[in-house]
Amino acid sequence: MALICFLLLAAASTASPQRRKDFSTPTPLPAGSTLIVGFLAHYEENGDLKRPGNQLAARLRALALPGVYIETAGGSRYRRARELLLAATGRNSKGECGPQGCRDVRLLLYGAEEGAAEMVKAVGKLKSFGVPVALLAEATSEGRCGGTIPSNVARAANICLDERWADHGRERIRAEEPSKTEILANLRLSPGERWLDISEATQSQPNVSRPDSHMELDPIVWNHVEDYILEELQRAGIPGAPAPPHPVSPSH
Repeated sequence: MALICFLLLAAASTASPQRRKDFSTPTPLPAGSTLIVGFLAHYEENGDLKRPGNQLAARLRALALPGVYIETAGGSRYRRARELLLAATGRNSKGECGPQGCRDVRLLLYGAEEGAAEMVKAVGKLKSFGVPVALLAEATSEGRCGGTIPSNVARAANICLDERWADHGRERIRAEEPSKTEILANLRLSPGERWLDISEATQSQPNVSRPDSHMELDPIVWNHVEDYILEELQRAGIPGAPAPPHPVSPSH
């Protein structure tokens, strides 16, 4: 019996990193890894390639970049995604480091619609444990634009498909601490079908109305999200990270 117990303990001590239910990413991740997590709209399911958030994840996975892991989470998995972020850094649900210590993992997050709000909530939790986030990119629509970005986020962008931005008070994301967070852009669609930072738009401009103005039907929204992620991977010096295919620019 003693021998059996010894063998079980030995096997546990040499076991590979844990793979959490619903995700393929092993936890904790090796120090220096990059974890990209997409918080999908509440009605979206992981792996449904008809949805743009999952399509983006598939494109990123196809790059097969070393040390880069990609996951998505719909409404029923928001809590598990929050747990994944902590576990990837070697922390438990209380933010405590495990026996092997905490890991420095680069976190890049994107969120769509309700998922964007859940993403910011998750980031707030990470902040309470001192966990930094390299990039936060929101893809939202009218009624969900704007909000405060926690100070543990290094860079953030909001791409909002808002047909009535002039009536919605030119809402935008703002940094909780501007000295710690760079706001990359607050993009809105202009009457000329161009994406502009809201600071460049004027209140006198008319509202935009298009029959296909929905998040899942507008690839330009997701092109911007992809660009910000690829730009961040390049900034981090990830080998093989391609240049953004749609140049990141507030006037694009």
